[in-house]
Amino acid sequence: MKNAVGTPAEWRDIPGYDGAYQISWEGKVRTWRWRGEQFSKRPRILTSFVRKPRGKASRRSGREYVKLTDRNGISKDVPVLQLMVQVWFGGCPPGKIPYHKNSDTKDHCVNNIGFLSPKELDRRTGAKARRIPVAKVDSTGEIVAYYPSARAAARANHMSYQAVLDRCNGKIKKPYALDGHTYIFDR
Repeated sequence: MKNAVGTPAEWRDIPGYDGAYQISWEGKVRTWRWRGEQFSKRPRILTSFVRKPRGKASRRSGREYVKLTDRNGISKDVPVLQLMVQVWFGGCPPGKIPYHKNSDTKDHCVNNIGFLSPKELDRRTGAKARRIPVAKVDSTGEIVAYYPSARAAARANHMSYQAVLDRCNGKIKKPYALDGHTYIFDR
């Protein structure tokens, strides 16, 4: 992996397109092509887009793409993050995945791109990343049990998830449930 040394005003060629496309330090893609094979005097900045979900996909991934056309006239949608990694870092290190450090999938600046193992990335961004542990407390204030999330506490105590959340957030006038316990977030 080569170091991403450069200046914010620098543009680099995207390999495989004979200098027709360039990408900047900030992740903007420009082209010198105009109507196919002709080259223009001034470059044009390409507009990135987010693909619509296909099939049964219920939500978008948020990944930004640009449409690049090769010499044979074949165009394809390429993720901007993939182009940034290829051009500015010389590819992805073995066993690592690129990600946006500030979680903004539209911010492709070189300083915002990092590399993590798939396991570490899942730990930071997966389903368990936003879970807050919950403690079950009796009327004397003693902690009786710990749970990894409000859903786990609700399941273990035969309550609704919303009832546990309301108790944790202090939205109930009488915080103690029928079993004599209440629930608090353990931060």
